[in-house]
Amino acid sequence: MKYIATGVLKSPHGLQGNIKLATYSGEIGHLLSLKKVQLRRKGISFDAEIEEIRQAGKEALIRFKGIDNPEDARKYNGYELWVEREHASSLDEDEFYVADLVGCTLVHDKVAAGTIVAIFDGPQSLLLEVEHGDPPRKSLVPFMKQYVGDVDIEKKTIELIEMELLS
Repeated sequence: MKYIATGVLKSPHGLQGNIKLATYSGEIGHLLSLKKVQLRRKGISFDAEIEEIRQAGKEALIRFKGIDNPEDARKYNGYELWVEREHASSLDEDEFYVADLVGCTLVHDKVAAGTIVAIFDGPQSLLLEVEHGDPPRKSLVPFMKQYVGDVDIEKKTIELIEMELLS
């Protein structure tokens, strides 16, 4: 995957066309040197040129070239900010890009138990949507240590600790 989602645009801020940016990592350092990004929403994708990005209290604010008032900024609410993978936030040990989890095989006792087809935000953790069984059905598995063990992004496998979650 060449691009990766790093945040979502929210409401306008002020009168100059600034837009609130909710980053998925909670960081903006990796974005400060960028000039171009992609904006995506519901099958629409286009390049946008960054004029400024800055931290303002607890919020990140971003302004794009050609957007200089709150009315224009409001049109971008809900668009995701995508960057080339090498410009995404760096990962610590036991951290993963959500996009890399989709397509992984869930493995229990060294036997394939299903395939992760989507990821959702849950109340306590991410939820892995797993397709499994014959006929195929779907189940949600919390992405938490008590349910999920080793994650190997290179091999595209994730250990399932609690097989009962797929019953």
